[in-house]
Amino acid sequence: MGALEQLVWPLPARLAAVGLACLLSASAAGSIAYGFGFRYAQSLGATALSDLKSKHAEQALEAESANRLQLLQQVARASESESLLFNLMDQYAKEKQLLQERIPHVTTQYRPAPGAAAQPIPRCVFTAGWLRDYNTALGVPAPRAGATATQSAQAPWAAPGTDAELLESGVTPADILAHAQDYGVWARNNLAQLNGLLDLQKKD
Repeated sequence: MGALEQLVWPLPARLAAVGLACLLSASAAGSIAYGFGFRYAQSLGATALSDLKSKHAEQALEAESANRLQLLQQVARASESESLLFNLMDQYAKEKQLLQERIPHVTTQYRPAPGAAAQPIPRCVFTAGWLRDYNTALGVPAPRAGATATQSAQAPWAAPGTDAELLESGVTPADILAHAQDYGVWARNNLAQLNGLLDLQKKD
């Protein structure tokens, strides 16, 4: 009886049942396909993110290595320049020492003619005005009034022909030579430092 009842279902009911079964089957298949698709896309995204993180880590490591190498190169160049600078300063100091030892020989005696006997150098006078102008040419400020200096130096711009202009300054040729040696070492050291900085800039 049950088999007959199934056979005699009306056609619309059978169609509805088949349609419902198809709908359920399609819905299940779509759900399964969506689940597979979502997991596949999620897997692709995770892989892409992992690859991107690895790439960024490699780039950061390369940049760090390049920066470290550049820093080491700069330190090496700076050390080399510093060593060269100190060598030059030592050389200048030794040259100054040799010149200082010669000051008495070149400021105390002279020969008035080739082959003549050596004689004491005549007294050389440098006036206060000459000393003032010498210092001014080097950028040394004039002493202020009340400073511990000679009376002639307290009037740095005295009128021509006055005592303040024409009195003896007390400076000797040996003093001038010693000053030139000090000034020369100072100027050469400054030039060496400037050249060292310029060389470093060119290398960088």
